[in-house]
Amino acid sequence: MIGIDFCIAKNEKEAAVSIRTVKFEENILDYLLASKLGDSIELLTGLDQYGDKLFSVQEINQLIKICEALQATCRQSTEIDLKARTFAKALEGLCLEALKLNKLIFAAGD
Repeated sequence: MIGIDFCIAKNEKEAAVSIRTVKFEENILDYLLASKLGDSIELLTGLDQYGDKLFSVQEINQLIKICEALQATCRQSTEIDLKARTFAKALEGLCLEALKLNKLIFAAGD
């Protein structure tokens, strides 16, 4: 499935062996790009689908706020809203765990 995989890691090497990942599916990205949330979620929607990114602690805190906003705004009973909420909840949990472990979040594009 095409998308971006998020995991807890301090670098690319550690990310390559990470077991726990959260998939940011392409259809969710397309849905969020078409939403009215715009620049407020650009840290997430502006990711290169074919590149990698290591998020700083400050960016992880921003991701948590974005995830909270998505869970609050994607409240329709449609399948795509449910998928967006599920993704946001999983990514928020991953971010909180990374902060607790004093690690970072790594995003790897397909």
